[in-house]
Amino acid sequence: MRCNSCWRELEGRAVSTTCGHLLCTEDANKILNNDAACPICDQVLSKSLMKPVDINPNDEWINMAMAGISPQICILYKIIPFFLKSINY
Repeated sequence: MRCNSCWRELEGRAVSTTCGHLLCTEDANKILNNDAACPICDQVLSKSLMKPVDINPNDEWINMAMAGISPQICILYKIIPFFLKSINY
């Protein structure tokens, strides 16, 4: 996986923007210290619109993300089958 701005190989942590781009921490810091615009699409960014992400997520997180389910609600994913079984769905 590479930074969408400088194309350096990303390892460990990166920064995800609300416009869907993935940046190395160095480029993210440059954006916040300068014009605060995404170098790819020019969307105005702020610290609240840029979130750190783990470049090497575990398998469960990958499966949830690929299914379109937020990893933050992963616990609900585990509860739903039990609930459906209890109501004979």
